[in-house]
Amino acid sequence: MITTKAPVRPSFDRAALLKKERLRIDEAAWLLGCHADTIRRYLDKNKLTSKRLPGGERRVLTESIR
Repeated sequence: MITTKAPVRPSFDRAALLKKERLRIDEAAWLLGCHADTIRRYLDKNKLTSKRLPGGERRVLTESIR
């Protein structure tokens, strides 16, 4: 019998995240209680603001989710 475990959702410290200037997409999703894909759509529609790192990764500006 094969059993599968449900994916573990990361747990972050809300106060520590809100002190950061920029957040990873998964951190912003955790704060807002939504999926990372939702954050990506919000960024694409300019509902949230982000900065791109030299490698092309996006970081969500914390001030845009407060």
